[in-house]
Amino acid sequence: MPNTKKVDWINDEANVEYWDEYYKKAAMQEESTFCKYVKKQLDKNAIVLDIGCGSGRDTFSFAKDGYEVVGIDRSKEVIKINRNTKEEKFSTSKLDFHVVDLSDERTLNDILESTSRKAISEDKSLVVYLRFLLHSINEKTEEILLRTISKHVPTGCYFAAEFRTVEDYGRDKVYDDHYRRFIDAEDLVSNLESKYNFSKIDFIKGTGLSVYKNEDPYLARILMKKSK
Repeated sequence: MPNTKKVDWINDEANVEYWDEYYKKAAMQEESTFCKYVKKQLDKNAIVLDIGCGSGRDTFSFAKDGYEVVGIDRSKEVIKINRNTKEEKFSTSKLDFHVVDLSDERTLNDILESTSRKAISEDKSLVVYLRFLLHSINEKTEEILLRTISKHVPTGCYFAAEFRTVEDYGRDKVYDDHYRRFIDAEDLVSNLESKYNFSKIDFIKGTGLSVYKNEDPYLARILMKKSK
């Protein structure tokens, strides 16, 4: 089973333009089922770093429920939209958005360091939250991301991710015109444990987790904790 993109192109500039245009037209959706799952696992004394926050559907949902939240995305367009939404509908200072390209290690370092320091100073847990992010980046960017997270987050930090697995490769897609790859979930968990010092709390794999229209993707959900 291939661990590669389904579409035949990976022009990075075109991929950024695709998401900028997508977010201009996208309507705000209610929180994802993964967001609901994570909330059930963790208390509200936490800072959530929503990496690849997109339209902010889960970022705003965490904020509404009392979590302190930072949303980051490489799309300048969607961060502008999210900041406008925040100004119009939220008065809290515990919600923020930043443009971050995950392949830019220096910028990624900065946001992880500042968020980790804030969590420590406020005696809060840190939750690194990645919904539908890992399968949308290439393997090189994933390695930069996981290495940088491991380097900068404190012991006890939670790592929560939902992503498409290799089993999803041949299944029907509502949107099939942009870059994605399909991840071997067991290999990822093993790497997080052996290379990046995370311990497994929960691991779920299958369908029925995030149904959208006529698409029922084969996904994995992982919840892990930084052990040292």
